[in-house]
Amino acid sequence: MASQLPPPPPPPPPPEKFPQPAPTTIFTIGDDLLLEIFVRLPSLPSLVRAAFACRAFLHAVRSFPTFRPRFRDLHPPPLLGLFVRHRVGDIPSFVPLRGLADPDQAAVVRGSDFFLTRVPDDQGFWNVTHCRDGYLLLHNWEHRLFAAYSPLAGVLHRIPAPPEAVRELYILSPPEQPHGSFRLVCVHEDGLQVRAVVFSSDTGEWQVLPWAQAAAIYKNHPEDDKHCLPPRTGKLVNGRVYWTRHDYVIVLDTVTLHFSSMDLPPYMYRQKPFVVGETKDDKLCMVCAIDEEDTVAVWVWRADADRVDKWMLEKVIELEDLSALKLVAVKQGFVHLHWMAVEEPGIVPLCDFFSLCLEKEEMKKIFSLYEYEMEWSYPYIMPWPSSLVCNKVNPQI
Repeated sequence: MASQLPPPPPPPPPPEKFPQPAPTTIFTIGDDLLLEIFVRLPSLPSLVRAAFACRAFLHAVRSFPTFRPRFRDLHPPPLLGLFVRHRVGDIPSFVPLRGLADPDQAAVVRGSDFFLTRVPDDQGFWNVTHCRDGYLLLHNWEHRLFAAYSPLAGVLHRIPAPPEAVRELYILSPPEQPHGSFRLVCVHEDGLQVRAVVFSSDTGEWQVLPWAQAAAIYKNHPEDDKHCLPPRTGKLVNGRVYWTRHDYVIVLDTVTLHFSSMDLPPYMYRQKPFVVGETKDDKLCMVCAIDEEDTVAVWVWRADADRVDKWMLEKVIELEDLSALKLVAVKQGFVHLHWMAVEEPGIVPLCDFFSLCLEKEEMKKIFSLYEYEMEWSYPYIMPWPSSLVCNKVNPQI
């Protein structure tokens, strides 16, 4: 009797069908991780290019107020070039920063109007009198005309002449303001009294403030009663204008529009030259060149151990041949300075431009120029775009 074989095993059940996972793309990354990627970009122009790639990227940059100081701490605002003001000439000269390794920063220079082709030249000479927050303040001395120009945006704002004969003008346009909004702050001096005169681009009008008497400004220095303001140009730092005298500083708060005075740092009495500016973290600082020692002293206004704000010596940096150096400006922790070669008859002098990083104590040569009768130079630093800040004009999207 033939043996019976067992029946074959039943076929295995079909495998369960699980849904395929959705592909991971850059658009599915959360804002936290996206900002970690953005903070590693090489420069501010690279961030602008990435942020405007799509609405989600722009929303992430705008939505976190702590991102901007973190990015600035790792990537200082880039120096794009230098505006040079001559004693003779109509349109100011711009010297771009060449040899840029960052292609995005080079694209900003190429795509902007740094040669001021949109500034009208049919009304005489224009001079640069101030450079701040991406704006150039232009003054036509012959016709008493004023204008604020943004080379990045190519936008020119004509400004009516102030009602008073003012001596200096300063432009303020922080990123928190709506795009295109700015203020002009200037001063009018009349003997022993001084007052602020303010222009708002929103209203298009000037406002003349009441007089401030010298006695109120110099209450800590009653021995000086000759003039309210020194002849030298003031420096705008974090919303305040500082005029340095040989033994103290006059201050104008551009928010409250009140004048006051403060002492110079210790041992700086009658030292020169010195310039007021801001450190990398926006603290008020003063940099002084001491020719006899070939050193640069850096003083910072901060709290001491007793939590009292005062001038504190931050560091002393050794340099060579300070007699030929001229301090120009201190911005975002960088000292911009010139080195002028010794003039010889019949030879146009060579001027070298340097940038000194206060944090790393590194001196970097920017470029050299053969310049005749160069009066002032204005470093042009790319501002943080207002389009990357959430405000009433730029809501979160």
